[in-house]
Amino acid sequence: MFEGLEKLTFSSDWITIVLMVVLILIALLKIIHNERFSKLFSLMYSEKYYTEYSKTNPLLLNNFHIVSFFIVIFNISLLIFNSFNEFSLVKMDNKLLFFTQINLLVIGYFSLRYFLGFILAYLFDIDDKQKHVTFLKISNLILISILLYPLLILINYSVGSFHKFIITLGLIGVIILFFLRYFNLLKKDKINFNSLFYLFLYLCALEIAPFIVIYKTFVD
Repeated sequence: MFEGLEKLTFSSDWITIVLMVVLILIALLKIIHNERFSKLFSLMYSEKYYTEYSKTNPLLLNNFHIVSFFIVIFNISLLIFNSFNEFSLVKMDNKLLFFTQINLLVIGYFSLRYFLGFILAYLFDIDDKQKHVTFLKISNLILISILLYPLLILINYSVGSFHKFIITLGLIGVIILFFLRYFNLLKKDKINFNSLFYLFLYLCALEIAPFIVIYKTFVD
């Protein structure tokens, strides 16, 4: 009886701890960068945030983005973990270990993508434009991740068919929102290429290659 209670407590408590850590990070972000945090939500209806903070120095590796990075990593990892767990896509002998592995893979993906982005920027001589586009994408990713947090709480504490419905809704919503924001950035034509071939090569190397590398690492 006591052994079963201990296992049940362990299996649920670590997710609660992760959610609490994310909440603390969000609160920290709001306390330290209150004005910027509030203006981030204006991205849902305007682009004033881009104009105001695109001149920040450093543009990418600043305190706001560093704290936000962990929020993004934890929230995306939790969504992936819940999806794998709910739909039984893989066998999980140790759920906490599996979540840790997802965290490492998500970190690896973003790190690889960041590294490839600046290599390609150097090769195509578009360093400033690449930094600007990366800033736009990071800003949108942070916003999506923070909006995802309440959904993650519902996912964690919902039960039955409603639980699966919330996860499915969350996945569809995040994917749609991500692609809408991404194609909106492409439509603005922030990076110009003289040839569609170079644009295709750029997008494949930057967007698809990191995903394939991480996926093969995960499957193997």
